[in-house]
Amino acid sequence: MKTFFCLLMFFWVSTVAFSQTGAIEGTVYDSGTREPLVGAEVLVVETDTRLKTDENGKFVFNAIPAGTYTLIITVPDTELLQRTSIVVAAGETLKPEISVETEQYRLEEVEVIDERAPKTVSKKSIQSEEITRLPGTGGDALRALPAIPGIGVANDFSGALYIRGGSDEDNLYYFDRVPVGYPYHFGGLVSSLSSEIIDRIDVYAGGYGAEYGVDSQAVIDIYSQDSSPADLRGKFNLNLLYSEGLLQGKIGEKGFWYAAGRRSYIDLFIGSLSFNTGAITAFPRFWDYQLKAGYDLGEKHQFFFNLFASGDRFALKLDGENVDEDFRGNSSFESGFEGGGIHLRSFLTERLTSYLSLTRSKFLFDVNFGPAFELEIDAPSYVLREDLTYELTPKHRLESGLILGLEPGQVNGTFARIPDEGEVDYDIRFEEKVAVDEYVRGQRIEGYLQDRYAMLPFLSVVFGLRFDYFNRTDELSIQPRGSLLVELPNNSELQFAYGIYNQTPIPALLSSSVGNPALKSSRASHYILELKRQLSQATEIKMAAYYKDFAGLVTADEEATYLNQGVGYAQGTEIFLRHQSGDRLFGWISYAYALSRRRDRAGEPYRPYSFDQTHVATFAASYNLTPTWEFGAKWQYRTGNPYTPVEGATIQFDPRNGKPIYVPIYAETNSDRLPPYHRLDLRVSKTFQFGGWKLGAFLELLNAYSRQNLLDFSYNDDYTERDDVNQLPILPYLGITAEF
Repeated sequence: MKTFFCLLMFFWVSTVAFSQTGAIEGTVYDSGTREPLVGAEVLVVETDTRLKTDENGKFVFNAIPAGTYTLIITVPDTELLQRTSIVVAAGETLKPEISVETEQYRLEEVEVIDERAPKTVSKKSIQSEEITRLPGTGGDALRALPAIPGIGVANDFSGALYIRGGSDEDNLYYFDRVPVGYPYHFGGLVSSLSSEIIDRIDVYAGGYGAEYGVDSQAVIDIYSQDSSPADLRGKFNLNLLYSEGLLQGKIGEKGFWYAAGRRSYIDLFIGSLSFNTGAITAFPRFWDYQLKAGYDLGEKHQFFFNLFASGDRFALKLDGENVDEDFRGNSSFESGFEGGGIHLRSFLTERLTSYLSLTRSKFLFDVNFGPAFELEIDAPSYVLREDLTYELTPKHRLESGLILGLEPGQVNGTFARIPDEGEVDYDIRFEEKVAVDEYVRGQRIEGYLQDRYAMLPFLSVVFGLRFDYFNRTDELSIQPRGSLLVELPNNSELQFAYGIYNQTPIPALLSSSVGNPALKSSRASHYILELKRQLSQATEIKMAAYYKDFAGLVTADEEATYLNQGVGYAQGTEIFLRHQSGDRLFGWISYAYALSRRRDRAGEPYRPYSFDQTHVATFAASYNLTPTWEFGAKWQYRTGNPYTPVEGATIQFDPRNGKPIYVPIYAETNSDRLPPYHRLDLRVSKTFQFGGWKLGAFLELLNAYSRQNLLDFSYNDDYTERDDVNQLPILPYLGITAEF
């Protein structure tokens, strides 16, 4: 009887314990062959327990408390670390089938990861896990980039990135090898790519290799997911601005697909809104979608295609005596972007890899501003690109590429020339209005050859040569680039990079109607020194110093509208200390010092560039208190932006109607600065598990201590008084997610 009672108690205790815990009985497969992976190490990050898969690729973790866990799978004899998130429910045994893309890893190793070949200088990456957890961004991938040292934005409402003393026009965006000309809705409200499908973002702030660089000083290379964790998975987000959804799944055993989309909905609830001087007749609306599918065509070929698009629309009507006659009446703004491509990646031999892409992108812009201004732009672009990589030896690699581009475009309307950077006395009302009716046919030929060679165990070099030809400027540019990497004791690396980067003028500056078709490319020389040290397995520090010299910059000119007569320079230093402990804690502290100066015309003094931000300090961290609760904070300090003060005003006669008006008198360009900017953002998130569904909610508090960061000044009619115009006040932001 006593024995029976003991056995009964044992089974009762075991049952109660199991009802509060769960188990994981999984299998790890090679996604290419669907064969079980033997000896792969599986780590549960939150419990710090690990084991290896058996001869059938299986692993078992028992008595796991209910919650969300991260599994890290390490494949033998490789550097591959694959992360998988899993939710354990009480009393249940999960049986996940995890596919590890070893073929994909080998492809990436050839191009990026291989530690034996010299690495690319100035590359900074944000992984998808960090993108969705960074406070102050609402989970928006591109809005998270200004937290990286050397990257800034003008204000809370802008998404235009200023990278190492440059403007947003100096940046080149790629999304899965497709050029992106429209990365933000309404100039920075939110990005035009859903963060749910982004895997990582690589930022090349300068000094990068010959494989990149048409018309750019910095490159933002965005990679989307290229696999699916389940046969069918879905996720839906709802926040204050928009709703979005994601569906993804597998195609047989060797393929994947996803479809994502979102739309704002304020216009669905507020059709119009009246105010003293007019009305908003169509509330701001934006939408976007992204599609992608891929399939392994045998062991040596991978095929995928992608398609994405976005659009914005807004309309208003201005009326009344206080509204200028050029702006009175109906105004509308509509813009959009389409992109897509087909891509084939092939192992032609064990040493030779090919990456072939045919892409199409199209920018659309249609604006009507009162009775005086209208402009319609239709600008498609077609690009055929082939990149080849050949490994002479494990430590010596050759890279080459050829890019052919066709850029037909149509521009119609009535407009004036665009203002130059720093040209504060530009007033579009008094500029000559020109009828624009242009068809242009741009043609590009680009190519590069690059050699990566690990000469000694501690010394590696990269040397590349890039050439670009653009028919609209009728010039062939030769751009040498290279870097030297020295591995120092105590897990440190020292790298120096140099390169020439040519940049053709933007299309509006080359216009025969409002620009100067005789303009040539500007030229920049980059000098970069970087030091990296791994302080521990979870902590690293990076330091960088750079200098960029600019020549042939396009500036406004009274005789020829624009000329290649500007020069300038940018210099700075950056420190980046980063720590990551699994998926539970990540964070960084960074500081950047930068100085950016321009001289617009010969004989004039150097002045601060409009995108100069001298000091930028950032602290960002996120911590999983429990598997379902997470807290984060981000604080940033920036030197105030340069601006040109108003010293007074004169009375002149309006050339359009002869009426007297006040015209401001300005001081020297960018001779003063706005007060410093600083802001604290907080975030808390919680996840819930309901059967096969996972629900989540996050709350962000933007500008938590309600700092009044100055945006600009508003003046009265005679410019004798001014009022402050501030940026975002303290603002809560709520989001809800549902995932199956």
